[in-house]
Amino acid sequence: MNNIAIYLRKSVLEKGNLGHTEDTINSQRNIIKSFIFNDQELKKANIEEFIDEGYSGSTTSRPGLDKLLLKIKQGKVNCIIVKDMSRFMRNYIEMGDYLENIFPFMGIRFIAINDGYDSSNEIQNGTELDIQFKNLLNDYYSRDISEKMTTALLVAKKQGKYTSGTPPYGYLKDTEDNYKLVIDERVADNVRYIFQLLLEGHTLNETAKILNSEGVITARARRKEIKGYDAYANRWESNVEDTIWSHSMVRRIANNEVYTGTFVFNKSTKSKLDGGKVTYHPKEEWIRVYDNHEALISKETFDEVEGLLKSRHRKSFGVKKKKYQNSPLATFVRCNKCGYKIRFGTSSNGKELVSINLYCYHCRMLEQEEKFPHYKELEKEVFEILKDKFHTDKTEKKKLLDEQKELYDKNDQLLKKKRVEFENYKFGKISREDFMEIKNQIQESEEENKERIQTIDEELKQAGSIDSLTKETVEKYIDRIYISGKGIERIEYQ
Repeated sequence: MNNIAIYLRKSVLEKGNLGHTEDTINSQRNIIKSFIFNDQELKKANIEEFIDEGYSGSTTSRPGLDKLLLKIKQGKVNCIIVKDMSRFMRNYIEMGDYLENIFPFMGIRFIAINDGYDSSNEIQNGTELDIQFKNLLNDYYSRDISEKMTTALLVAKKQGKYTSGTPPYGYLKDTEDNYKLVIDERVADNVRYIFQLLLEGHTLNETAKILNSEGVITARARRKEIKGYDAYANRWESNVEDTIWSHSMVRRIANNEVYTGTFVFNKSTKSKLDGGKVTYHPKEEWIRVYDNHEALISKETFDEVEGLLKSRHRKSFGVKKKKYQNSPLATFVRCNKCGYKIRFGTSSNGKELVSINLYCYHCRMLEQEEKFPHYKELEKEVFEILKDKFHTDKTEKKKLLDEQKELYDKNDQLLKKKRVEFENYKFGKISREDFMEIKNQIQESEEENKERIQTIDEELKQAGSIDSLTKETVEKYIDRIYISGKGIERIEYQ
């Protein structure tokens, strides 16, 4: 046992109650760690936590769970421990698939403490039916609760009650009525300023740059001020704390009718079947409660801005799937200055790729953009680095395999020698001291051989025939590439 993943989840029903969140997460953590530290085998392993706060067990689309499954795919986890199965997943069909097919195939041990389940002990011993029944109950419970919540929320929304978690930028929840929105005087003028800039003819990008240059606080930074923590801190894994305005943030505000005093809902519904698929409804089906709270802008201002944005919108002519591919490095490159992903902007003539432009959107919005190397130069350099570090031709691979076979043969001979020397000691041909000395020498040689065998295994695992740079090759060896205007600054490998 080398690497244990402990998975902790807080349900949707507990969302918004920070104190209860900590109790729930800490309670799960304490139960699991107590279990680990009382097990002689498990307590020697490395432990890594994966946490999802405010996510339903009926959906598999969870950031923490996604990271855990990626680690499993990369072979970096070989045991998962949860407080109970419902924390991991409530869908009994998918849970059964993981327990019966996916985890056994990938050599993953799965432990659900409160359910008394340990996959290493439960194979063909009659408990599978019991576990399936528990998963079925979890699934039924999840769907029943979901149905009741949906009905209750719809009734509340029709009464104009704001039932979502965090209010839109510019509003707060009333301290006396948690379902009512009141103006956030700290940032209300920022919202009015955004609409003013758009009315003056500034584009979404230009508006965002003005807000950044003037140091206007972002929605994310304001949420952090209010809540005392940043729920999105690890989403982009950047190395800068300050958040910036982007064109999409400005658009989100410009398109939100909430600023006219109107409460809008029924924009989408989530299926309880079909894997929780989200269906977006046309505007005609949206439900509105007018004059529900104090407006920040007039309806006329909102409509005028909406008209301006529509007039600038470039129509799509239904171009189908691209006939060309982006660079194999497109999803792996990050800005060395801020840590955000580098964008690979493609341009084509409609039939084939003409050029790829590399830029950091974060730095561009702060007017701190660097000119990056041409993508072809970057690809060439990465290819040479990978080939030099990991390429193994057939001759070298055969040498490694031959060496490994020779080491296995040597250990077989050492084992035979150990048996012979034991017999010599048993029949009095050598003293105990001589036998112990010979035994220790043999064990030392065996350990040296085993270490070398393991090293060769690692080399063979990494070895590959790298003849060209493909996305699959990059994905196999590289986690991230950090670049600046000078070129590659550093590479983080898998």
